[in-house]
Amino acid sequence: MRRHLCPIACALLIAACTQGRNAADMAATIQDVDVRRIYTTMMQAMGGFDAWDDARYFEFTFTAEREGQRGGGWTHHWDRWNGDHRLSGVRNEEELVVISNVNDREAGGRAWVNGQPVEGTRLDSLLTFAYSRWVNDSYWLIMPYKWTDPGVHTAYQGTRTDSAGRAWEIVHLSFDSVGLTPQNEYDAWINPESGLMERWSHFPDAAEEPAIFDWSEWQQYGPIRLATRKPSVGRPFAIVFENVRVETSVPDGAFAAPG
Repeated sequence: MRRHLCPIACALLIAACTQGRNAADMAATIQDVDVRRIYTTMMQAMGGFDAWDDARYFEFTFTAEREGQRGGGWTHHWDRWNGDHRLSGVRNEEELVVISNVNDREAGGRAWVNGQPVEGTRLDSLLTFAYSRWVNDSYWLIMPYKWTDPGVHTAYQGTRTDSAGRAWEIVHLSFDSVGLTPQNEYDAWINPESGLMERWSHFPDAAEEPAIFDWSEWQQYGPIRLATRKPSVGRPFAIVFENVRVETSVPDGAFAAPG
């Protein structure tokens, strides 16, 4: 089986939901009655449709853990309603801060390296990098809420019993020509007892063997619940979220320039 050690290559995120979209109305558009049932139950288990509509501001640090050792991670501040985004972290021993809008990439943005502003092609490169990190990292955090995004296709796959004898309900997700990696596909594994998605299988494309990750440590953050640890099934590797914060309004200074 192919090894999937680089999470940035295996994510797809449709454009962010805006304040005007109503999650309950979007759920009603799901044609597959079993998927609609599962999605509705899952949304209720994660806090409810109104809670998701109210979840405006997200703050989190995305880290990769290999054999118990965590990297430095990337910290995101994100206004889900209007797309404002701030990324900070260290790459190649340089401290990066990028401020932009993920809903309007034509608006440009600003970036700093070791506290100094950058321009030109370096700025363009960092804006692209920040956007790709947001696409990847936020999808690892909020994928279960995103089944009704434009371009997402869902199909009920029935029940499945894993090697430990646990029963799951499976929903398959595929995508139109949207996002960074539309060829990706997923199986969402739903625990019938909790109603939560507690595992996913990620297929880089339909012909490849999947990389399987558990979604664990579901906790309450503001109005909603999130899974903050995603250990790989069969490998000493995990995606871990730290410093998670979800608010119904944007805190002062959330998108401040460094210094």
